[in-house]
Amino acid sequence: MQRRMRGWTWIGGPLLVVLGLLHAGGHPARAQSEPRVEARVSADSVKIGERFTLTLVAARAADRDVMFPGVDAGSAVFGDLHAVRRGAVRTRRSSTARRVDSVAYEVTTFALDSARVPVLPVRLASGGDTTVVGTPPRTVPVVSVVGPDAEALRTPAALIPFPRPAWVWGLLGLLTAAVLGGGAYGWWRWRTHDQDGPDAPDPERAYEAASAQLRRLERRHPSGPEAAKAFYVDLTEALRVYLVRRVGVRALEQTTAEVVAALRRRPEVREETIQRLRAVLEQADLVKFADAQPPPAESQAVLDDAQAVLDALEATRRRDEARATDDASSSA
Repeated sequence: MQRRMRGWTWIGGPLLVVLGLLHAGGHPARAQSEPRVEARVSADSVKIGERFTLTLVAARAADRDVMFPGVDAGSAVFGDLHAVRRGAVRTRRSSTARRVDSVAYEVTTFALDSARVPVLPVRLASGGDTTVVGTPPRTVPVVSVVGPDAEALRTPAALIPFPRPAWVWGLLGLLTAAVLGGGAYGWWRWRTHDQDGPDAPDPERAYEAASAQLRRLERRHPSGPEAAKAFYVDLTEALRVYLVRRVGVRALEQTTAEVVAALRRRPEVREETIQRLRAVLEQADLVKFADAQPPPAESQAVLDDAQAVLDALEATRRRDEARATDDASSSA
């Protein structure tokens, strides 16, 4: 019996090893090369205004370059967090074909109850191929700085009155009159400038103004990081101002996703035009907020797409205006 058991052990041991290797090899190698990004925070909960650390970690193939968002990306990228400074990118080797990059941000927040950390974009480039991978969104609890006895703090003792000299009241009266007069003058100037000034929003000239601004960009060659940011800021400004003046979308105060959602609520705008506009705005967001540096040829292609989007929106707008005019004439 013991001899039979020893024989089974001698045969079954290698068999189990072979089965284990076959099971491990059943997973596709491609899954190991997929990029993975995540966001980590240094504390489970924070106080309002307290500084803590946000770390972005990207596991990727060794032949890819990683670009993390810049510290000046603002709320469009960091959500409720305010980035104060960014540390250096650290890289370690997890295997011969894999690398892990990480960068630490010193951040703070002034949100109440909880701070929203949105999907943070991490750009991976390999030759001419670029992929944007986002971190899973998360929420950081924010602890109130008001103590449990806050009710007692709401009823402070009354201040002892001190008599003020007469000249103080006279000075306060002059300052009040000056402030009111300055406010009235500023309101009057704003009203006259808004109605008669050269920069007044004229819906009929919005298309010509936006097209002229895009044509001026054709003479620029955004080869450096600062030049690229300035190029895409001017490009998106032309599109967003047109959307405000001509289409009626509050694009100057909305994110790219909000602009796309607003246009989809307008059945007259074609989905192809919306998708093309979305691609232009997302490319601009990567340059402005994630320090992306596309080559000049790619920027020229984005500029051509922006002009095509502008032409399509204007054609839709004029077609609707002509139809409304015909309906009014028929009714008359």
